[in-house]
Amino acid sequence: MKFWGPNRSPPCRLSPLPPRCHFIQNKMSSSSSSISSSSFPKSTLGKPLCFCELEATLKWSSTAKNPRRPFLGCSKYNTQGLPYCKFFKWLDGNEVIDLQVEERTAELLKKEKEVEKILKLLEKREIELRKIVDRLERVQMVLSNKCDDVIQKELVLNAQEAKIRRVGTLLRIYCYFAFVHVCYLVLYK
Repeated sequence: MKFWGPNRSPPCRLSPLPPRCHFIQNKMSSSSSSISSSSFPKSTLGKPLCFCELEATLKWSSTAKNPRRPFLGCSKYNTQGLPYCKFFKWLDGNEVIDLQVEERTAELLKKEKEVEKILKLLEKREIELRKIVDRLERVQMVLSNKCDDVIQKELVLNAQEAKIRRVGTLLRIYCYFAFVHVCYLVLYK
């Protein structure tokens, strides 16, 4: 039993349009000169763009007639409050695999760029840390030199203290002998 009439063509599996849109394809083939390029979705390197000029999103049908069948649709569809276009395209198995590979590749490239940014940031921080370490080493050298100066001054002060103690001891001994001598002179003279 045929579902198409004399002016309609049978549904074609190779057509990029869904079966319910074959009448559009027939109209397009009969009047191709009057169709502008703005009525078709544009294509980027991987995914086609929907009529909103956004990359079409890979989705999976949840209808009973086409369960789990992949298709491309407007990325704004089913998002709260956003207007969306009516872009729709069924995909076959190879197209799905190709899109998934392209999505995964794009995701990996994005992550690679993120990792490169992180590496650059880490390199900058490493340079900053090296500068800080250099400054700290210079400060440590200055403090070490000052510490050496303090130690030398402390040694000089200790030597002077020892000398003062010796002089004090000698002065006490001298005073003791002087006192003994004065006492001897007073008592025995």
